[in-house]
Amino acid sequence: MQENASAADNIQSLAPTGVLKDLHDMHLSMLNEKPPNDGHRRTILFPVHTHVGFGIALQGFHLRLAELYVAKYVRVDPIPQRVKPKQSVLFSGRLLNPENELAGVDVYYEPLPTPPQIEWLRVARSYGMPDERESFQPRLPAGLLYTDGTKGEIEMLAGRNFRVRVPLSRIPGINTIMVWLSKGENGVPFPASQICVLVE
Repeated sequence: MQENASAADNIQSLAPTGVLKDLHDMHLSMLNEKPPNDGHRRTILFPVHTHVGFGIALQGFHLRLAELYVAKYVRVDPIPQRVKPKQSVLFSGRLLNPENELAGVDVYYEPLPTPPQIEWLRVARSYGMPDERESFQPRLPAGLLYTDGTKGEIEMLAGRNFRVRVPLSRIPGINTIMVWLSKGENGVPFPASQICVLVE
């Protein structure tokens, strides 16, 4: 899942055609971004998305646009949404497309959010996953090892099902579990699903 957001204040017209033109211009400004500050453009053009949703809000002459890009490649089994620190969850699911292979599962750790300073909010920026993470790979057949000397932790089960025990953070925070797939064994991995767990 990836998201773009845009805002316009003091728009010229509340007529439907004027609002539609502003929405078009807001989307076009994201699509026309230039590297290296082109996070919105890269989100729009990311080739593995399967669905997109648009949210629009209008209050007075203030217009907001949210774009949610989703890749539906995995059915994830339910897990607890709130857990205590130092716990783990059994993360499992099923690959929906037989052309895809499970490349791995990452769990990203970040502290509970705090209100940012107003100066920080005034600067446009892209955002992504936190740096702190733990990675898990599919188990290899007997006699094979990954380059780091491990055999892998993710069990691949019948019918393209998988499961792995994922440790969560020792301190309160948000833990995001992300599934990485590739198209075939040698494809470039892409994020296919993410689930957030609140550790408190």
